[in-house]
Amino acid sequence: MKEFKVMRKRRHRRVSKDARRRNRALAIISMVLCAVVLVGGVCALCFKYLALNEEVQHQAFEPCVIENEQTTTLIMKTGQTSMLTVPIEEDKLIELEFVSDNPDVLTVDSGGRVDAIKEGVATVTAYSRDFTGMCTVTVEKAQEAESKSKFTTAYIANLDIVKENKKDASQNLYSVTVNRRTNTVTVYTYDEKGDYVIPVRAMVCSCGEFTDENITPVGEYSVYMKNRWHGLFGDVYGQYITGFSGHYLFHSVPYLKTSENTLKSDEFNKLGTNASQGCVRLMVADAKWIYDNIDIYTSVEVIDKTSGSDPLGTPPAIKVDTDIKWDPTDPHRKNPYNEKAPQIIGPKDITIAKNTDYEPKVKALDTCSNDITDKMTVTGNVITSKAGQYLVTYSVTDDLGKTAETTITVTVKDEE
Repeated sequence: MKEFKVMRKRRHRRVSKDARRRNRALAIISMVLCAVVLVGGVCALCFKYLALNEEVQHQAFEPCVIENEQTTTLIMKTGQTSMLTVPIEEDKLIELEFVSDNPDVLTVDSGGRVDAIKEGVATVTAYSRDFTGMCTVTVEKAQEAESKSKFTTAYIANLDIVKENKKDASQNLYSVTVNRRTNTVTVYTYDEKGDYVIPVRAMVCSCGEFTDENITPVGEYSVYMKNRWHGLFGDVYGQYITGFSGHYLFHSVPYLKTSENTLKSDEFNKLGTNASQGCVRLMVADAKWIYDNIDIYTSVEVIDKTSGSDPLGTPPAIKVDTDIKWDPTDPHRKNPYNEKAPQIIGPKDITIAKNTDYEPKVKALDTCSNDITDKMTVTGNVITSKAGQYLVTYSVTDDLGKTAETTITVTVKDEE
């Protein structure tokens, strides 16, 4: 070995400075090209497979613009709300009027808010002294919303590929990756080559605390057991147990007893942080999903990487009232959270004089009574300089997928 090192050093001495610079430049260029190819491959993979459903993506609300002396078109669903706007100066809005020629199909208020009532076609005309434009609106039947009896913050994607893969029993449907650094569980299904590279579900979790005794070990494992309830270290219990390596398990946040109303809610509020003794803690809905869907011998890999290794990202961890000893995602029929929903507090019908400031105090709370006012959306356009009636809708969807909505009427009256 020493001889080899000496010979290599001697050969390097014979290389000129220019040659060394040239070799160094070529090496750098090669590294850059490799990095570009690698990043391009990863991006291509993400673009190919991150066809996320509506639980991950949220469309931004875009108003429909009516141009002067032109007719635009708009397609809406029954029960949907949209906004019409016109490109005129703000001081001229006082002259602008909106009229629907078929109010049985849709209505339009003084600010250009359109509410689709039933299937059909209607034309909304926007006009003022210097402006006339129209929008032909086709109202189609809205699809019935899917009922959800179990709520979770999990992100879900590529369900169409999962559906196709279920027809093939030649290999396990899923593989599971646990990122102990980001406290994220990502479930994959396989592509046309049989490789588990298509992300289908992401769940927030709590891995080990990163102490010598309490750590989730990195490595490749496989599911070997399942149990409805199981005793855990510390004289506590977990629901929906799925074991993947010795005493390392997927399970719910701990309970004091084998009873759903004895949750250690202070531990639940640690989800998303490293808080366990090595197991992978999950919300009940997510632990149950793994229990119900991940087969014995399914591959489980524990990694320690940055968030860039979590293709769907990390779902939010919700907080609960520590006095309520239930997991809000538990499907148990006696779960008190079943009867709870987000709240919008404050909005009510109001009449104001023209040119009066309108600044309502509105607050939104989630199913677990956390303040989520920053997630609230407001649909409506109150023009305080113009007398009329304006509909304003406040709506919010919390991290559990539950929604609250309320609509008020703001009446602007001429000053007497």
